[in-house]
Order: sequence, then C-alpha cells, then structure tokens
Amino acid sequence: MKKFLGKISVLSLVLIMALFAVACDSGSKEGPSQEEAPDVVEGDNELETDEGDAGGEKTIAFVPKQLGNPFFVAIKDAMEEEAGKEGYIFKTNAPDASTEVDKQINIAEAFIEEGVDALVLGPTDATALVDVINSAAEKGIAVFLVDSGADESDYVSYIGTDNYEGGILAAEWMGENVKGQVAIIDGFAGNEATTQRYKGFMDAIEEYPDIEVVTSDYGNGDLSMGMSVAENFLVAYPDLAGIFAVDDMMAIGAGQAVEAAGKKDSVKILGFDGQPDAAEKILEGTLDATIAQKPATMGRITVEFITAFLNGEKVDSFISTGCDIVDISNAELYKEWQ
Repeated sequence: MKKFLGKISVLSLVLIMALFAVACDSGSKEGPSQEEAPDVVEGDNELETDEGDAGGEKTIAFVPKQLGNPFFVAIKDAMEEEAGKEGYIFKTNAPDASTEVDKQINIAEAFIEEGVDALVLGPTDATALVDVINSAAEKGIAVFLVDSGADESDYVSYIGTDNYEGGILAAEWMGENVKGQVAIIDGFAGNEATTQRYKGFMDAIEEYPDIEVVTSDYGNGDLSMGMSVAENFLVAYPDLAGIFAVDDMMAIGAGQAVEAAGKKDSVKILGFDGQPDAAEKILEGTLDATIAQKPATMGRITVEFITAFLNGEKVDSFISTGCDIVDISNAELYKEWQ
C-alpha cells in the first residue's frame, strides 16, 4: 500500500511540473493581453445593460402646462417612448388647466424634493417658474424647457418652436389671404409662448396696409372660451374678415362660432399648433390654416439632449424644432403629429 501511494506521488509531481512548463511557454506566445481581452466583454455588457450611460436608473420628470390639450399629450407620449428606449424612469404630472400656475409650481417642487435627475417644464408663466428652475439647478437637477420659455434662470436649454418667428409666419399668411378687419384670440397673461406669437404677429402685420387689427382678447387656451370670445368679436365687428387664434383649441372654438353665425365664407380663421384635429377641420372647411409646431419632435429630442447633457456634452441653450404653414394644400400630411 505504501509503495502504491509513493508511485502516485511521483506521478503527480511529474504531471505538475509538465503543466507548469506548458503554462510558462504559452505566456510567451503573441496575442491579446489579459488587460485587453476583458475590455471587449465589458464593452458588450455595457451596451446591453446601459451601465455607465446617462439612462439606466435615472429619472426624467415632465411637468407641462396641462394634459387636457392634445398638443401637450403628444409631447409627453414622444418623450415617454424615447425615455423608455434609453432606460430612464419617466414620470409626469400637470395642472388641470394652463392657468393654474401655483399648481404647476407645487408639482415641480415635489419632483425636485424627490430628487429626479432631469426636470422638463413647459412653464405656465415665464416669471413665476424662475425660482423653481433655479431651485432645481441648485440641487444638481438638469432643467430643460419645452414649448414655452422662461425669464433668465438656470435652465440648460429651451427646446421648441421659435414662437416669435411663428407669429411672423402667421402674419404673412393673414396678410396674403385676408383684407380688412382682423381680431386676435390670445392665450393668457404670462404665457411666454403665446405672448411671443402675438408679438411676432403684431410686428409683422404692419407690413400689410390692407389689414387692420381691431381687437384682441384672452381665450386661455380653451375651446369653449375661444368660441365665446369669437362670438363677441363677431357681434362687435360685423365686418370682421379674419381671426388669428394663438392655439388650435381656441381656433377650433372660433371656427364653430363663425360657422354658427353663418359667416364661414367671409371670415377666415388661422390657428397655431398643427393639431391633427385642426388638420381635419381645415379639410372640412371649418378652419382655413394653422401654423404647425412639432410636439412629437420636441419630446424625442428633449430626451436626446438630456442624455447628451448628463453624459457631459455641451448643449445649446436654444434648440428650434421649426414650424410650417398648414392649409388645404397639405393638411392631409398633418393628420398625425409631427
């Protein structure tokens, strides 16, 4: 028995020495080093799991003016879809109406307290949201504005339409298609987006001597209120030839008022947003045109630029998504959000 154990020990020793020799010899062969080989595997894993990217477990919170307007829903849906692709947690909440400034502030403050990584705002008021923006920035939260801007504050970027230029485009359409008295249905006081549309329109309409802007009133972005304001315009100015509503919900309401008054052929209606519903109304003849924004584009590229910023890349402070004139010639193309 002892002899057998001895033979095994000698044999084992020989085998160990042989294996050691082979290992030493293989180490001298050319090929990837131990430091190079794992990098390929780790890189593949990172691509699959998004580890180390800006996505992963980071959270984006979106607080628009409201979610009763299809325009803001389109931004939200596109943003949520893109956020899901990038591996973000996506949260949203909004006031019931675009005039509820305090409620929007409270919602945003709750997300700040929660400690989200990026906060996307569509400010209901350009001035009132400044403290919220600065508070978020102080806590290291990246703030992006979409659709509406804000007064000077610590946001990263505004992504959306150049609303002043959109107002100019609206004035050009009105000047080329209408002669006579024109009225404006504005959004609401403090709304930077609609204020800029109004300003752009008023500055550019001066180039058209055949147009006289006779009155304006706030419609608060509401269809029924837009209808009511338009009804008042039609009574006060029986020779009215055109109405510019600074969003499509109010324009649709104005169209209903004009149609009910039997003046569809004499009063042209121009909206702003490019809603699919507005495109349908143009095809039906209730509206004449709208200035189309691109909310789906806004939602998608907002997430793209959040990712770029969180990854340390430089992001421009203003990113325009453009706008187009939609009328009977191309309305069919705008039955889906751009």
